[in-house]
Amino acid sequence: MTNDFMNDKDSVFIDKQTVNLPISHRFYTLAQALADYQGVDILPYTDNNELLTGLVREGAIKHYQKLLNDSPPPQACVLIVITDEPTPKLLLTRRSNRLSSHAGEVSLVGGKRDDTDKSSAEVALREACEEVGLVGADAQILGYLPMQISKKGLLVRPVVACVGAEVVDKLVPSEDEIARLFWLPFDVLYGTPVDFVFDRQITNSTAKMHTPAWVYDCDDDGIPEVVWGLTGRILSSLMEIGFGVGHEWYYKIV
Repeated sequence: MTNDFMNDKDSVFIDKQTVNLPISHRFYTLAQALADYQGVDILPYTDNNELLTGLVREGAIKHYQKLLNDSPPPQACVLIVITDEPTPKLLLTRRSNRLSSHAGEVSLVGGKRDDTDKSSAEVALREACEEVGLVGADAQILGYLPMQISKKGLLVRPVVACVGAEVVDKLVPSEDEIARLFWLPFDVLYGTPVDFVFDRQITNSTAKMHTPAWVYDCDDDGIPEVVWGLTGRILSSLMEIGFGVGHEWYYKIV
């Protein structure tokens, strides 16, 4: 197939690969749920997304429809890292305030795909190594979630993996990109997100934007971590597809 997204390097790029786990594996059920998913592979913008307005909304809808028709490969990948232990934890980072994009926000490790990358898993693992020092051999791929569209229009493939509990103390954030890393107790994601409110500049006025978020107090620097935006949408997708727990997601002005 020839289109704006496909070229020679895309023809050898492997997006989702088969994952085979023994039935005794702690995350066997999760891996099966990810493999059995039969829904759309590019999740739409939320219907009630007031971050997209006017021509921006119209352009976003056309962009999404084109993506569905073209079935392109991902342009970026993130790694959802879960610890393989009786009470699992999830790796998250707070991005450096020096960054030009999403500064100071909570995120998953990951980044843009390079021309030399051969698979989505390779992209996610390479970025995880660069950002927090996660060695690829320490991570076991569990599966893949549908792609999400970032607010800049990038197609982002979430890759799900697990690591041994001993890996937790090995990871060190890159000072250039990450202000800190932290481990969110996985049970937090079963809870209903709060209605998080923040200021958004609209034309010449400031409006109150509402969106779901998980707020977690790490108790070490007094600043609670707020999991929302693209990261929140990806984790909500994980909970729905992998665990059957649905959370409403929206961006709206009230």
